[in-house]
Amino acid sequence: MMKNSSLLIALCAGLCGIYATAGLAQDGGLYADVPDPSASFVRVVSAAPTNAVIDTKTFNQLDNGISGYVVVANPGVIKLVTGVDDATVNVEAGKYYSYLVGADGTKTLVPEDITSNPAQAVISFFNLSDLPKVDLYVPAAKAVALPGVAMNSAANVALKAPLTLDFEVRDGDKVLATLPAVDLQRRGGVAIVLRGSSGNYTVAGSDSALAN
Repeated sequence: MMKNSSLLIALCAGLCGIYATAGLAQDGGLYADVPDPSASFVRVVSAAPTNAVIDTKTFNQLDNGISGYVVVANPGVIKLVTGVDDATVNVEAGKYYSYLVGADGTKTLVPEDITSNPAQAVISFFNLSDLPKVDLYVPAAKAVALPGVAMNSAANVALKAPLTLDFEVRDGDKVLATLPAVDLQRRGGVAIVLRGSSGNYTVAGSDSALAN
């Protein structure tokens, strides 16, 4: 399940004191307005490189395991293919979804609760590791942005933008992996994915964007 963080106000307050930015037009624009309110927007987020088909759009190889959002012109029941497995899911008009493929083969369609704000960027964090739960931490604010994200699930939070931030993925006080210098753009989004098992973990980031 995708969940919103209740720590937004406290975290943004801490960041505002650290980063004073000029009023530059650094806008991502993905979540500014729904490009087509009658369409759905679906992407694949996988624990491993894979091929994928979303509705009628084919991705021969997702090297980083993340596709762009595919615009589904006719919402309802659509077909999804990842690797050699296929499934049908139901999607609604005007909504964003991520189809998660875990390292253990678990597949989950996650609705994304996206609320656009002209001064914020949306961080989507996915735990596709073997750990029962992990935290997404912002060292600059000395604060947890997204606590207790369960295995094969996701959470999101909106942060003040434009900013460039480092992120850490933690298990309690233990730092599992770091992702430096993530650029946050107003009305844009970034997907952060934790992968790995048995003490060997990596984290990667990708801009959230519509598929070409």
